[in-house]
Amino acid sequence: MDIKAILTGNLDPAFIRLFMAANWITMAVLLVVSTLFSSSQIAAGILLGGIIANLNCIGLDKDCKRMVRWRSMAAYYAGMAVRMGLVALAVTVAILFMKEVFSPIGLFIGLSVAVINFYLLVIAMLIYRVKFKEAV
Repeated sequence: MDIKAILTGNLDPAFIRLFMAANWITMAVLLVVSTLFSSSQIAAGILLGGIIANLNCIGLDKDCKRMVRWRSMAAYYAGMAVRMGLVALAVTVAILFMKEVFSPIGLFIGLSVAVINFYLLVIAMLIYRVKFKEAV
């Protein structure tokens, strides 16, 4: 996979694997930064939220493939409903019963790993297009 192809918007199937790997890397970077500069509760929340978000991305990829294969949106919505229920359960348990272990702020940051990664990709694409399209 060519980084230039991603930044120009020409995506191929390998992009999904690269994006998911970048999600795990983003979570690891956030985890290291939070370990160095904040409390262990925030780091634990980022770890739990990041794992939930990354597993959700894997499930979303599988749902989209099922939807294309079966040609039905029902597969997508069924998979999404199950995952959202599990995410809600995990977040509720972490916030209500494990306040001393997981920080809600860290949990929120961890759950935002895929969103953060997506925005970083969009910003990189915009910078690339502005920088190299004007030179052409």
